[in-house]
Amino acid sequence: MKLKESAFFVFFILFFSVGLCHAGIKFGDADINEKDEVLYTVRHELPGTISYRSLFKADIKNGVMSGDPEMVTCFPEKMEMLANGSILQIRNRYGIAWMNTKTKEFNWRKFTTKIPLNSMRLAPMSVSPDGKWLCYSEKTGYATGRLILESVERDKKIVLDEKSSFSYESIPVKWLSDSSVFVYAKDGNIYFCNPDALMRGVEVSEEYRLICEGTINAVNWADGKYLIYIDRDLVYRINAKELYTLGLYSNIIGKGTAIGRLPSQFVSSRDTFSVNDEVSAFVFIQNGKTFTYYGINSQNYDFFDVIYSGPFFDLKSSLLEAEIMWTSNQTPFIWTRSLPYNSDKIVSSVYRLDQHLTKIIEVEDSGLPILSKDKSKCAFSSGSTVHVYDTTTWKKLADLTGEQVYSIAWVNLDTLYIGGSKTIRKWNIFDSYSDAVMASSAFNGYWDGASGRIIAEAGNGYAYAFDPATRIWKSMGLQEKHINSSRNGRYRLFCGDTPNKNYENALYVRTLTGKAVTNPVYSESTKKIEEKKKVALVFDAYDNADGLTRILYEMGLYNVTGTVFINGEFIRRYPNETRQISVSKNEVASMFFTKSKLTQSGFVIDENYIRRGLARNEDEYFACTKKELSLMWHDPFYEGTDKIIEAGKNAGYAYIMPFLGVRDSVSLEDVVNGKGKYVSPSEIIDVYMKHLKSNGGGIVPVTVGLSNGTRESYLYDSLDLLLSAILDAGFDIVPVRYLKEQL
Repeated sequence: MKLKESAFFVFFILFFSVGLCHAGIKFGDADINEKDEVLYTVRHELPGTISYRSLFKADIKNGVMSGDPEMVTCFPEKMEMLANGSILQIRNRYGIAWMNTKTKEFNWRKFTTKIPLNSMRLAPMSVSPDGKWLCYSEKTGYATGRLILESVERDKKIVLDEKSSFSYESIPVKWLSDSSVFVYAKDGNIYFCNPDALMRGVEVSEEYRLICEGTINAVNWADGKYLIYIDRDLVYRINAKELYTLGLYSNIIGKGTAIGRLPSQFVSSRDTFSVNDEVSAFVFIQNGKTFTYYGINSQNYDFFDVIYSGPFFDLKSSLLEAEIMWTSNQTPFIWTRSLPYNSDKIVSSVYRLDQHLTKIIEVEDSGLPILSKDKSKCAFSSGSTVHVYDTTTWKKLADLTGEQVYSIAWVNLDTLYIGGSKTIRKWNIFDSYSDAVMASSAFNGYWDGASGRIIAEAGNGYAYAFDPATRIWKSMGLQEKHINSSRNGRYRLFCGDTPNKNYENALYVRTLTGKAVTNPVYSESTKKIEEKKKVALVFDAYDNADGLTRILYEMGLYNVTGTVFINGEFIRRYPNETRQISVSKNEVASMFFTKSKLTQSGFVIDENYIRRGLARNEDEYFACTKKELSLMWHDPFYEGTDKIIEAGKNAGYAYIMPFLGVRDSVSLEDVVNGKGKYVSPSEIIDVYMKHLKSNGGGIVPVTVGLSNGTRESYLYDSLDLLLSAILDAGFDIVPVRYLKEQL
């Protein structure tokens, strides 16, 4: 996994005990003044989104909303510092806003006047160290996007890759520390680029800027001087000043200097590495599981010296992701995020890596850390507390409490912006207090009768006043709860029912003078729509748990429920992971007591065999979890005959058959042996979505891990893309029990 380079995002792991989704948009009580100006809140509670109330201002004219509404709060789903710290960029589902940190002026750069109805999960941005350049991906397909370089100063964009792999977690770009050069991945290759030269149209052709093959994992910068890259098992170093020379003459002089060899081949699709500034030490994370720490002792093709090597092992949790961090004294640390076997709350830990892997910090419910520019400090949140640590000693420097935190951005070595559930605060870590500069959300909004100012109630007794000149908010301290005025002499506003299933209610304005008429403030909020079609996700756990942690995490993040089909072989091999499934509140069903194909030669299948196999799986699951399997099943690999299905029915089980037009379980080895066609996760998602749209919903499968063989990429690693595609297409995601009657 990659360290998110531009944002910190704290994820809630929430689950529905019942998987049916409900309307997710709700209007709050309005307040109207004598100028016919209205304040109201809009709350979102959709799968895959953070729930918060945004405060809007609108003008009423002739009984309808005049012009576009104006959002006066700004929720910090993601934040980045731009232009050498002079601009705080705030992003959320409604758009992108900039706050000038010197003049304290706030403006929307991009804003949608429509209320977003989809999950609208934000993708990361890769911001250059000087904050003058942005790299991001604009989603163009279910799993593809357009990789873009944008100049902050010139407001100009250039497309780097028309069909880049889209990700909600990382951007395939890495910047040199002085921002003069970056590397990016495209079509299975790594290229370098000078952003200023590219923007001015004087950069050399891309073919002369090729570094190597692979994903962005295959390259890293060291000390602002060197680019380190891996070609299979050889590690090379290139001086950043020599990139253009090597690019132009690589066929003659090669590409860089070999500094060592790895004992195994580096696979950039699943492996990661990092090098210290002195290029004297190297850390390799293989397949997201095994950590190896090497010493670099020569400038040749010798193997690196192994200081430590071992798999991640924790009796209490399974590893979700791991990041490599170097301190100023060149010591490596590993930041991990793990999912406990007995809980759904992510646990973050810091390990010192030397001759041993030693845990030194453990924090519940935390995301990845945000490093200061010089990497001497890191900040992260846990619930409603922000922690700042010295990365050399890993001693705590400061804490800030007060509200749930969603994003963090360093201004300089001592100051941060903290994006919380109620406010955006500016905090110097050596002070015990912070200043609120922006209202993130509002429990309620009203017009102050004396001054005419907009007041936002935070829901904790505190209120904030809006400055219309700068669009910045000032704290008013504790205030009594306000009772809104929903009418003046001309209009009355109220919240009422709506036939639109996307909304819990609608905001209406009733004209009190002249011809009596009632209109919705948002016309689209009262349009009747069809009941949403249903989609169920089934996860097949054969005898490999590689993708389980990612699956449980993403399902919890999107707040939806799936159905895990589990067999006896998985239970016997992975008892801890089986218990982890049982506490996730996903539905759990049976895949028989063995993973063997029931139709293969040598099996004599009768009803008694099926009954006994299903009963044995029930018993093994109960013995492991003290819970019962639901009465649904399918045989391994979905090859059930009419006789097998009827036998299961007589045992009280409903047979589940998903769409099997493509299979994510086909390995590269299967293709070589003529046993199937290899289809990438991106292609699988496209096929799934085409099927679901043409059939008005359905059931689609995801394999938890391959029994045999390997793939270049796995569908479970793209589960977030599949979930967002389903939700954004207007489907509800439900447990399979809601669809079994349609089979």
